[in-house]
Amino acid sequence: MNTENIRGRHRAPGRHNPLNELKLLARESAQPAMKAGAVVAATGGLVATFANPASADTLSPSSGDVAAAAGVDAAAPAAVGPATAAAPATSTALSKIGFAPAVQQAVAQRVAPAKPQVIEDVQVKTERAAAKAASERKAATQRASRDLTRATLTTSTSSAKASVNVSVPSASSGVRGSSNWATPGQCTWGALNQWYQSEGYYPGGWTGNARTWASGAAASGYTVSGTPRTRSILVMQPGVHGSSSAGHVAWVTAVNGNEVTIIEMNALAGAYNYNTRTLTDGPGMRYIYAP
Repeated sequence: MNTENIRGRHRAPGRHNPLNELKLLARESAQPAMKAGAVVAATGGLVATFANPASADTLSPSSGDVAAAAGVDAAAPAAVGPATAAAPATSTALSKIGFAPAVQQAVAQRVAPAKPQVIEDVQVKTERAAAKAASERKAATQRASRDLTRATLTTSTSSAKASVNVSVPSASSGVRGSSNWATPGQCTWGALNQWYQSEGYYPGGWTGNARTWASGAAASGYTVSGTPRTRSILVMQPGVHGSSSAGHVAWVTAVNGNEVTIIEMNALAGAYNYNTRTLTDGPGMRYIYAP
């Protein structure tokens, strides 16, 4: 009996050749989509053939339709080939040698950041040092100036206090007058006027020439002393520091040791006029203290 090889869906047992069948399907397919499906189906069959030895007995006659296998048949995926495995996670160079991303991140966090390298500018450093030295010299000069000013003020203040606050006996308050009772333009009138400007009232209780004022003031209740003091009337006997035969009186404004500064009327500047001078304390000089 002769076996006839019929082209199409049937093939003779034992003479299956996948490559010949692929060529045959490609030649007979008229539509491009059908050709692509046939190629895919044939390729799947080829892969399956390489995976398992081909045998005509393993194929069912009803499954030989290539169009059904490449189109809508539910069993088509089996003809294409084995199921594709899930894509592995994206790998890195470290993950290939066993480092997981979490481990890489933890290691990166533990690595201390590199310290910045400071490049020192010699010129800037020198300029800053010079500026600092100049500032320190200026501050030292200012401190020295302040200290000198403070010392000068302290010395001058101490001298002023010494000249003003001379240790003297306490002064008593005597009789007060209602007005300037001396002769205008004379040294007596000028001394009483200076007392009034300093103390706010006129002393009284005595009269007479200047040479008698020390005894008259003491009799009127005022303190009279031979020790110079500011806020007092200086009484000079005739001939003392150029005094006339009537004597001379003046108002004491400052005392420095035995140097007495006075303001006086009817002396160097004449009647009704004041002048100042500094005298040396000595015999024939007494002081009427204002309280």
